[in-house]
Amino acid sequence: MQQKFFIKVDRLSSLAGILGVCIILGAALMMQFVYHEAPCPLCLMQRAAFVSIGIALLMNLRYGNKVIHWALVNLSAVVGIAVSIRQILLHITSPVGFGSAVFGLHMYTWCFIGFTFAIVGSAIILIFYPEAEKFS
Repeated sequence: MQQKFFIKVDRLSSLAGILGVCIILGAALMMQFVYHEAPCPLCLMQRAAFVSIGIALLMNLRYGNKVIHWALVNLSAVVGIAVSIRQILLHITSPVGFGSAVFGLHMYTWCFIGFTFAIVGSAIILIFYPEAEKFS
């Protein structure tokens, strides 16, 4: 009974993560193609990190919950958060920032928030998931 509950929680958390990744990448593509704002190399690296997070979450859905999948989410999010912090610090003194703001925050700040949620969410899943399922 408890194992079925955790399988459902794992699937729902993976689906929620994939939805979040799709929303962020969709917003980035909308800014690029609709508003004609070309991404910088740091933005492309952040997109690649989100794609890597999405692939790891899809592997969770396809192959079941594994520690390696959540480790890939964490590793990708750490790389992405480093790139987004770098971009935030590049534009911290500019009163305008780089690119258009969405709800008052620039895309690189939204990426920082998304990567933070990915790290915290995957850490919570790894903490509360039963040990027998982590290494199967």
